[in-house]
Amino acid sequence: MFGLVLLPGFTHRPGVHCGSTALADALRARGLDITEAMAFGLGAGLGFFYLDSPVLSPTRIILGRPWTLEETACEVLGAPVAVRTENDPALAWSAVRDAIHRGFAPILSTDLRFLPYWQTSSPFNGHRVLLAGYDEGRGVAFLADTEREKLQEVALSDLERARASEGQPLGFTGRQWMEVDAPRAPVRWREAVADALRRQSRQMLLPQDGHVGVSAMERFAAEVPRWHELARDEADRAWCFRFAYQCIERRGTGGGNFRLLYARFLAEAARHHPGVGALGLPARMEAIAAGWTRLANSFKDLSGRPGAGASVEVAAQVVELARAERGYHEEVAARVTG
Repeated sequence: MFGLVLLPGFTHRPGVHCGSTALADALRARGLDITEAMAFGLGAGLGFFYLDSPVLSPTRIILGRPWTLEETACEVLGAPVAVRTENDPALAWSAVRDAIHRGFAPILSTDLRFLPYWQTSSPFNGHRVLLAGYDEGRGVAFLADTEREKLQEVALSDLERARASEGQPLGFTGRQWMEVDAPRAPVRWREAVADALRRQSRQMLLPQDGHVGVSAMERFAAEVPRWHELARDEADRAWCFRFAYQCIERRGTGGGNFRLLYARFLAEAARHHPGVGALGLPARMEAIAAGWTRLANSFKDLSGRPGAGASVEVAAQVVELARAERGYHEEVAARVTG
């Protein structure tokens, strides 16, 4: 039985995002110090997913970041990353505990509904946290999580429930965790930034299937005026709009559907690649982020008005956002070079 174990010299820098904070912390534990915004941008962290199903709750869900952020960032940086799963709960815990003893800061996939400090009953599976230590004698783990300044003490039983969740939007993730190492060679920052920018824009422009990226935004724009008609009932109608507000403006997005965080990356990236500033990318992304925040506030208002649907003005906001994002990513794809 182990006593108190903490990663030696580990420091958590609070951020806003439910993935890039953990990645930046994990890289820092291995000797590469980058900001949360840089980790997010190098991981092509922008996304858009439009999910609709009669079995979902709510029946229409929008999400603003891809599941592959950490792996993409590590590939761009040349940083080794091992992605692991384990169905057996005892083996899953033993593996991440052993990773700490090998000097890694494992990133765990969890459902924040089962992390008591979040104080929520809403499922959100796929939330990533960093395991900074544990005390098996007391039966607790210590997690670094988003904007929280201090490590969060969580019962091992609650952590297991969070790792084993089958909640939406991802369902069972196999108690997934990642072990991230520092790059083997010095980072060539201009090349890394250009690579990440091109990956981001390809990811948003393709595929044109109406479920992912800009095409999903365009389908969302076409359907949002009918959300109040398509909802299962009044409670679902209100939850569709309220959850959309939360996913755009809260839930670790940093505001503006992650676009404000991405604008911070672009401002930092401009110091490494002159094309970022020459194309005015930071300011353009800030304007897009502001548009998402306006839309989120409209959705919050709609959720509190029984029977209300998206007005012509609200629908026009979504159309304009889809147009702005398509134009931004088409220009980056065409004009940003290494």
